[in-house]
Amino acid sequence: MKILAGLKGQQGAGAGSTHIVGSFFVAGVLTYAFQSISFHVLGKAGSAPLTLLWSATFLTVQVLWIGGTQTLGRYVAEREAHGADWGPVVTSVRHWQIGLAAAFVVAGLIASPLLTRELFGNAWLTAAFIVAVIFYAPEYFRRGIFNGHRQSLRLGAQIVAESAARLLLAAALLAAGFGVFGPAIAIVIAPVVGVLAVRPARVTPPEREGESFSTGKALRFAGPVLLCMAFAQTLMNGGPILARLLDGTDAQVGLFSAALTLTRIPQYVFSPAIGALLPRASRVLAAEGSAAFDRFVVRSLGVVGLIGGLMVGGTWLLGKWGLAIYAGAEFNASRAVLVALAAMAAFYLLSDTLNQALFALGHGRLAALGWFVGLFASAACLAALGVGIVERVSFSLAVGTFVAAAMQAVFYLVARRVDT
Repeated sequence: MKILAGLKGQQGAGAGSTHIVGSFFVAGVLTYAFQSISFHVLGKAGSAPLTLLWSATFLTVQVLWIGGTQTLGRYVAEREAHGADWGPVVTSVRHWQIGLAAAFVVAGLIASPLLTRELFGNAWLTAAFIVAVIFYAPEYFRRGIFNGHRQSLRLGAQIVAESAARLLLAAALLAAGFGVFGPAIAIVIAPVVGVLAVRPARVTPPEREGESFSTGKALRFAGPVLLCMAFAQTLMNGGPILARLLDGTDAQVGLFSAALTLTRIPQYVFSPAIGALLPRASRVLAAEGSAAFDRFVVRSLGVVGLIGGLMVGGTWLLGKWGLAIYAGAEFNASRAVLVALAAMAAFYLLSDTLNQALFALGHGRLAALGWFVGLFASAACLAALGVGIVERVSFSLAVGTFVAAAMQAVFYLVARRVDT
């Protein structure tokens, strides 16, 4: 199944931005619908295994595969801007991702009894976790290709195809009585549909041969990205798992997860767009210089800050009402919990934007350090708070992302002063 075969190979910055924002909005709505249907059908306690599968899958996917996406996005765009061959970059990233996938499968099989006993409670859900993570590898690889060649419309279409497949398959299987296994199967199959549905367009061949690009060089760039993802995704997707490890009941895990996914819907929409900033930032820095780069970063932060403010304000006004509609009347979280989780998502978007700027400047280690400091602050807050599990996890994660955003801002200012 191939679509979009007749589209242009590249989109301009303005057209690409319009298409990608629209595509990510649609994908966010589809993700919202997938989660909402699952919560309504499975209930507060029954949805807990699914939310744990969702959290574990996307935490692992982001940690393992986003490094390849960012490496491809940065270096393919950079070489294309200079007319150099980007083929060595693609080959190098493919090789190390295959090795990483093999290592993950081995580790997953060894850890499967522990995962079944302590987390998922079912061997089939453990298998779904392992297979889903592997199936997302080519999907994230393709995202990097789209980013590097400025094929924003195709990137958006792939994510929409993935989200639509997940929703439609889950709805059909839930209606057929598959229970929690229906949405679980949908999570596994969706990335395959995304890859098969949209292929990269042909691009103008490079003008000259590019220098070699070793796996070691790819990992030197991707290593800090992987650390960023490990720390960031522990904060953003690790909450339900943390609630379980703190001996939270299925009802508490289900309630926390419903509140988390509701308040993070805008983040689902905008995170892929922020991820696409790296090749653009690299291109601006290489072609227009540091002053234009600074203006690009400030404009991006202004837009993301406005979005974050609207997220928090909207949650304060409408969060409790929205949660009842989104998940069902039995899901009743306090306004403080909902606002804290919305603030966590807003600070994450700010940190992720600053990450792209630091990566483009070659200071990925500072980006990772910012997330590590935020994770440490979250752990300290978690240890100090004496409230209920849902409140304790929510407040500590909000503090962690705030500290991470503040540190990212400081590191960016320091990096710009040192570089100039």
